[in-house]
Amino acid sequence: MYKNLDLNLLIVLDILLKEQNVTRAAGRLNLTQSAVSSALKRLRLAFDDDLLVLVGRRMQMTPRAEMLKPRISALIAQIDATVAPDTFDPGLSDHRFIIASADYMTVTLVPALLKLMQKEAPSMRLQVLDLADRTMPDMLLGKIDVIIAPRSRLFSEGLQSRTLFKEKLVCIAARRHPTIKGTIDITTFRKLPHVRYQPGREAAVSAEAMQLKRQRVEPSVLLTCPSFAALPFLVGATSAIALVQERLARRFQNVAGLQIMPPPVKTEILDIALFWASNRNSDVAHIWFRDAIARVSQKI
Repeated sequence: MYKNLDLNLLIVLDILLKEQNVTRAAGRLNLTQSAVSSALKRLRLAFDDDLLVLVGRRMQMTPRAEMLKPRISALIAQIDATVAPDTFDPGLSDHRFIIASADYMTVTLVPALLKLMQKEAPSMRLQVLDLADRTMPDMLLGKIDVIIAPRSRLFSEGLQSRTLFKEKLVCIAARRHPTIKGTIDITTFRKLPHVRYQPGREAAVSAEAMQLKRQRVEPSVLLTCPSFAALPFLVGATSAIALVQERLARRFQNVAGLQIMPPPVKTEILDIALFWASNRNSDVAHIWFRDAIARVSQKI
């Protein structure tokens, strides 16, 4: 009986039962009276009931129509709510977002992001995870909201992305280094021990190490550690050197006692990007969060 009953007919029925007048219903629906009358005929056949009958000069609902009226109205409202665009108010949200990134971002970008969140989304929470061997699988499983990392093949497959900012690499050494006084040549760079960021035993090497390897510059590595923030202090306290992001070096230059120099090898500008799973692309809360990260990244 209801096989040929489509949504448009239900919408007409909802208005007809509310107005109980074909002319007024046609006006609300922006249809002709003949179109509404034709729809009413189809509805009567579908429900096997007159639905609206003329009593004197007015139309009145049948008992079946009186029973249907609140149900049809609720159904239309539910359909409207289902297909309506999602809305998101960051000021009311208590959403918890998870970022996976090296701690370089924790000390350069995250403070500005927290400041913005406290202003625009005071109940929202943030968790930062280190990059690890499980980062990519966890991202694709929905356990991580975004990754912030240099753009590379390792972080692009199956993900959406946008560039946040560009980053230059610099060489750092202790301010009172016994042999380095403001500049460094390639011989010294190769000879001195290096400290290097390494996120895990099996994780990919850092973008800095990959750049040196491509140029066949493979210095002696005195120490690897999973913290970018520790590198300036390790360098400042020893005769070792490191190749790090300029923002990181500037942030810790005074407190760690560093001198900052251009590296004696050609290095590429890093494209620091934001990555997320494709199935989160249209999530309105996720869109706000990605935009918040992009906004603060322009100011660091």
